[in-house]
Amino acid sequence: MAVPVTVFSDFACPFSYVTEAMLRRMEAAGEIESTYLAYELFPAPAPLRGGGGEWMEALTPLADELGLEIGVPPAPVRTAKAHEAAAFAQSRGTGPAMRDAIYRAYFVDGRDISRIDVLVALGTALGMDAGEMKVVLDVDTWAPRIAAEQDAARRAGVDGTPTVVVGTGDAAQWLVGARPYAELRAALLGNE
Repeated sequence: MAVPVTVFSDFACPFSYVTEAMLRRMEAAGEIESTYLAYELFPAPAPLRGGGGEWMEALTPLADELGLEIGVPPAPVRTAKAHEAAAFAQSRGTGPAMRDAIYRAYFVDGRDISRIDVLVALGTALGMDAGEMKVVLDVDTWAPRIAAEQDAARRAGVDGTPTVVVGTGDAAQWLVGARPYAELRAALLGNE
């Protein structure tokens, strides 16, 4: 039986990118069932930070272990629209593929994932209807859900990404930040 896992992550967080790639491996093996919730690190009007790539040294070994490409994006971005696009894709059955595409667009291709046209292009490449997706993002259809997820995360005490929660209530185990695959897998599956 797959272990249920809740993940608070942000598309502009390189640690979330690597951790989600690890989780995807465990999902494919049927070991975990993940629910991804939005946690925008720098929602407007907070100032954007990051973009320096000081994290590369810490993350390169973890990315290499997965065969995951990663680079320093050209500029920090707001990710609310990317979270909305991922929610829309989830409703259409392509959530994991869209999440992967958004991360890759930002951390490999250096694209501005705050732009609706970029997100629509990513969704279209996955078979979603471009017109529908553009309208959904233009009129903020998924914005209330993303805001609610963000509020719930803050109320629960989430203050960084990725935060991976295994279990519920007092028995829940919280893992914050990226870690090697074997360590994450052992923590989630209760091994070792």
